[in-house]
Amino acid sequence: HPDELRFVRLESEALRQSGQVDQSLTVLEDVLKKRTNDPAAHLALAHGYVEAKRGAQAVKVLQDAQQQFPADVTLPFELGAVLEKQKRYGDAEAAFKQALQRNPDHAPTLNYLGYMLADRGERLNESVDYIKRALAIEPANGSYLDSLGWAYFKNGQLDLAEDYLRRASEQLTSNAVVQDHYGDVLIRQGKVQAAIDAWDRALSGDTEDLDRSTIDRKIRAARQKLQQR
Repeated sequence: HPDELRFVRLESEALRQSGQVDQSLTVLEDVLKKRTNDPAAHLALAHGYVEAKRGAQAVKVLQDAQQQFPADVTLPFELGAVLEKQKRYGDAEAAFKQALQRNPDHAPTLNYLGYMLADRGERLNESVDYIKRALAIEPANGSYLDSLGWAYFKNGQLDLAEDYLRRASEQLTSNAVVQDHYGDVLIRQGKVQAAIDAWDRALSGDTEDLDRSTIDRKIRAARQKLQQR
């Protein structure tokens, strides 16, 4: 099965991890030449560029592909995600809104756009509305629960924030970002030991997107509070 996309992506990942970055991209570029009418092949190449830290090329692939496939919602969603990681927030929002024009009930886009706004402390009521729409579609999604809790936290609604972040933390016990968020709301509520416990879970979880030194500082400050009681 030489053109099976799953295998091509695995081969590309193996090459990249062994240091052969150009070769890893070549296998994805070659399969796209054979499957230009397959949106998944465009996505695979874009992901390869992202992994290779070639964000501008990923953006170009996704921009071209979303023009080629005007009904596909995943392409503008992925474009928004890539742009957000590049801190191009205005462009990311435009891409997310294009995805919602194609499918107003695309829960991942609703959540991502709402979280992006909340994390930056912008248009928080609008942020909450987007995330609530995502949760109406997937009410048990732990990532969406975390997003809504974080939006409420940013808006100073600590009781609502604690409820949603607790539910998210119970579901996503090894997600470092979720546990960090939960610790933040707990410390604001004066629940110092519970906050420390949440931050400890953050440090022992998936820390890829977490600044360990920041969490360490939070824990030290919280322990000082306990000693002063």
